[in-house]
Amino acid sequence: MTPQVSVVVKAYNHAAYVRETIQSILDQSFQDYEIVVTDDASTDGTADVVRQFPDPRIHLNVLETNRGISIAMNETIARAHGEFIAILNSDDFALPGRLEKQVAYLKQHPEVAAVFGLPRIVDETGQPTPGFFDFTLPFSLPNLSRQTLLRFFFFNCNLLCAPTAMIRRTVYDRVGAYDPRLTNLQDFDMWVRVCIEHEIHIMREEVTAFRILAGNRNMSSPRRDSVLRYHFEYSQILRRYRAMLPDFLREVFRDDFAALRIPTAGNHEVWLAELALTQPGPAHRLFALQTLFETAQTADNAAAFARLREVVGNVDVFGLEAAARLHALEETAAGRPPPR
Repeated sequence: MTPQVSVVVKAYNHAAYVRETIQSILDQSFQDYEIVVTDDASTDGTADVVRQFPDPRIHLNVLETNRGISIAMNETIARAHGEFIAILNSDDFALPGRLEKQVAYLKQHPEVAAVFGLPRIVDETGQPTPGFFDFTLPFSLPNLSRQTLLRFFFFNCNLLCAPTAMIRRTVYDRVGAYDPRLTNLQDFDMWVRVCIEHEIHIMREEVTAFRILAGNRNMSSPRRDSVLRYHFEYSQILRRYRAMLPDFLREVFRDDFAALRIPTAGNHEVWLAELALTQPGPAHRLFALQTLFETAQTADNAAAFARLREVVGNVDVFGLEAAARLHALEETAAGRPPPR
């Protein structure tokens, strides 16, 4: 029989934790589920740990080569049969009652596409520890409508914890697969795409233990490679907003357009570029310049060409000025006079 819930677990080199991950689902009060695991070519015996469970509801596939987070997630969802998809990472574990509570909510609210909860941040031993983000931030917003969330996403990036999410399978079928080009913000990209079309809900209770690994081994930890990917991937995800309908954009950013005196006539993608130019981050600057460049394509659009020339000559998207100032400080500290 088709299970009501598919718990999807993408696994990679988490042999020390995946047993607790699987057991946390087996111990749930709600039992109408399957556990779909994709091992992304682990080298530490993660798949062998999963194989030790005799429960026939566990379906494991091991990839021959490491394909990355997004491809592993897409492969896992493709094998899932449930009406609801519950996300769980192979180093995290579900808290008691998670599946029961989230299934009940989605059944009672057919208009909601996905339900999230709060994570309990734990260390490698399962003890409480400080995290990288404040996942209670959504409850400081005026409401949790998709308009409010999309506005927050545009200016601030993510505030949702993926391994707390349960999503209707039909929603995945509608919005499409995870983007395999994204490594750090693939979940955030999905939440933007979902909220453009659907309402979501965030529960005010912890449903998943989210593990912080020592040595900055989490993909979301502030490592150099993660930070660099974050800014570039964020700039690409902002492009999703260009596909939104003009009336919906006005609804999401009405107060911002008014406060910043950005006219909402003509090409709505230009409104977004002008809005992004008011933000200090490199992702917004890159998105703005690329959008203005791509929308100023017709030879008779003199105003667009003029605005493009102005912005490109004034916005330091590559941080060249900051690099020059840093170089000057280093030269001065070394006792070398700056060039005249």
